[in-house]
Amino acid sequence: MPERMIINARRELGWRRRLVSDVLTALLWIGWILLWLPVFHKLHEVIRLHVKFGLAAREILDTVTPISIEHSLLALVGTSALLLLWSLLPKRRVTHAHATLSTADYASHFAIAEQDIREGRAARICVVSHDDGGAITGILVRQ
Repeated sequence: MPERMIINARRELGWRRRLVSDVLTALLWIGWILLWLPVFHKLHEVIRLHVKFGLAAREILDTVTPISIEHSLLALVGTSALLLLWSLLPKRRVTHAHATLSTADYASHFAIAEQDIREGRAARICVVSHDDGGAITGILVRQ
C-alpha cells in the first residue's frame, strides 16, 4: 500500500496534454500580471517620491486608464471560452485500470473503523477530526 493516500493523476495524462495545460496556465498568469502592470508602475513611482497614501491612491486611480467596455467583454468572453476548452482537456478515458484500494485498506492505513469510513462516504456531511500530527482520530457523520 502506498505511503501517501493522495490521488494525483497528472502522470496519467500524456505529455502533450500536460504541456498544453502548463502553457495555458503560464499564459493566463502572464495576462493577469500584465493587467496589473500600470498599477505597479504608479505604485513604484509613489514609493520613490515618498508621497502620502491618500494622495498616492487618488493619483494612481486618476492616472491609470481604464480599458474600454469592448475590450472588457472580449477579455471576459475569451477567458470563458479558453476555460471551457481547457475543461475538455482531461476528458480522455483511461486505457488501463488504476489499482484501487478497498475500504479495509483505508481503514488499516488511517487506523479507524471500516464502518466509520462507509458511513462517512454515505453521508451528505461528515466531519473528519485529526490530531496535531495530522492523523485521523475520528469521523463524525451529520444528517
